[in-house]
Amino acid sequence: MTTLTNTAILVTFTTADGKADAFAEILERALPHIRAEEGTAVWLAGRSATEPSTFHLVDIFASPEAQQAHMAGPAAQLILGEGSELLAGPPVVSPLSVIAVKNESA
Repeated sequence: MTTLTNTAILVTFTTADGKADAFAEILERALPHIRAEEGTAVWLAGRSATEPSTFHLVDIFASPEAQQAHMAGPAAQLILGEGSELLAGPPVVSPLSVIAVKNESA
């Protein structure tokens, strides 16, 4: 089990008109890559229920080095590569300080 730290980010993506379903598919394709990342303790991808063109990722990492490895890894390359063509603008990345987490295997 990976130990959690305060190394976490919230990433918000807004897709261009008509591109949301394609972006959701890219996030689904990224999951196997995320599962292979030992240092990514939590990865949650969600689509806004009120703004279906808006997506949020919550990532919690074991260390700053794990975050760097994640950002250089295949999942990030897929999302920021193929996914960037579907976005209305650049993603918004917000560092987080983790206060509390409940994480059960899905």
